[in-house]
Amino acid sequence: MIGNSWARPDEHGGHEEQLAELGLKYEYFEQLIREGEEARSAATKDDANNAAGTFDYFARVRTLRNLLRTEKQWHRYDPKQSPLTVNPDKSMGIGVLLGDARTGLPGNPQPRSHRPAGVAKESLVSRNQDIHPGLFPVPLVEEELETQRDEDEYANLITWYLLTFRYTARKQGYIEVRSELSLPSRVGPRGKIDSWDRRILLPAIRFKKTFDYPDGDTGFDVAVEEW
Repeated sequence: MIGNSWARPDEHGGHEEQLAELGLKYEYFEQLIREGEEARSAATKDDANNAAGTFDYFARVRTLRNLLRTEKQWHRYDPKQSPLTVNPDKSMGIGVLLGDARTGLPGNPQPRSHRPAGVAKESLVSRNQDIHPGLFPVPLVEEELETQRDEDEYANLITWYLLTFRYTARKQGYIEVRSELSLPSRVGPRGKIDSWDRRILLPAIRFKKTFDYPDGDTGFDVAVEEW
């Protein structure tokens, strides 16, 4: 874990209660953000410019899966190379996504995904709308689970994303990561997710940092279509 960091007080409140209704804890998301930031330190001057962001992304996906599998019996699901972590009754999945500067801030305009969603995420967002979920997924009874397995194992899956934005304050000597757990509802005309049915804003986290060489990486950069 990283010792030289702190969480900015959450001005909006309510995130712990909303996460609890989903069976989740803020500590899960705080830890994966910290692990991702720590993974960036493995990048050297001789690596490609996008190495730090790639290491960050891999660490976040791995940490989320490990935490939820260990504590909540969630499991891995990778539709078209778009990694999700899914709860036991397959009613809720969580992915990791890079957002723009509106991420973690209340009100409008809503944040957009940093890059076009790609085929897999477009399909998952479309399914969210087909299901017409409320804020929280309703656990399925055994009869409904059997029907679901017969038709489509993930037919009732609602996909949320941990959306993050990494702000670099070079003169002040810190990195701030803003984040939210949000439920996407639309892919816009430019291919980016730009509308969300629900947004659970999480406290921003700051990391002290010494900038000893240019940071050419602005976020995740993963060699698959969705990124």
